[in-house]
Amino acid sequence: MSTEIYYFSGTGNSLSVARDIAKITNGKLIPVASVIKQENVNTNADVIGIVFPIYDFKPPHIILQFIKKLSEIDSKYLFAVGTYGVMPLNAMKILDKEIETCGGELSLGFVAKMPHNCIGYRTITIDEQNEMFKNWNKKLEVISEYVHTRKEGILETRNILFHFIFSGLIFKVLPSLLPLICHITMKGWKSLAFISDEKCDGCGICMRICPVDNIEMIDNRPSWSNHCATCFACLQWCPKESIQAGSITVNMRRYHHPRVKVSDIMKQKETVDY
Repeated sequence: MSTEIYYFSGTGNSLSVARDIAKITNGKLIPVASVIKQENVNTNADVIGIVFPIYDFKPPHIILQFIKKLSEIDSKYLFAVGTYGVMPLNAMKILDKEIETCGGELSLGFVAKMPHNCIGYRTITIDEQNEMFKNWNKKLEVISEYVHTRKEGILETRNILFHFIFSGLIFKVLPSLLPLICHITMKGWKSLAFISDEKCDGCGICMRICPVDNIEMIDNRPSWSNHCATCFACLQWCPKESIQAGSITVNMRRYHHPRVKVSDIMKQKETVDY
């Protein structure tokens, strides 16, 4: 039984998770960004895992594109793991519907809470971060059992009313979200467009790290195009912390997974030989 683990990651949470899954399943690790430009993604693997961050309570657009390109999807055991910072909601059901539309079936869909790496959310403490990693390791054992036996399981979701209100999350989220809401209300969404400030030294890491080639260097400064994946890799990995999403990210603590290097994210675009 051959296994391939396809992943997409901006700041390393999903890459770290994908590595763990590949290790326990003896699977081949393949970045989605390395195959997304192919007309079709052909594979002889019997088992395919898809690992991705959940953006705006749904899978990233690049993952939905990937599903449409995946050949012979009806004959594969498909499972997915989505990493999230606040709430996953129905991300797995959205993925399941896309896979079903393409003739396949999502046999298993788990979610894993990881440190939030977007904007407008409170800073996660090291203790909270370590607790998330500990919980992931427990869930990894469950996923291993399901995948090795090709067992069909649940698609993990969260009810917004229960998860946001009754869990107490609302009291943690609102204080940090209010400044973002006020910023958008007063200045509009366009005020959150990426810019590079005076600390930028033109190193080009942002361009090389962007998994969807949305950045080019013009006059030794980054310029963003219009097909951003909203992975925040450029903002979080900039060594000078010069990239900002408007004024809301000035002095914001940057985050990337401690087990992932900037070079790991850059390699996502490298062509994979089958």
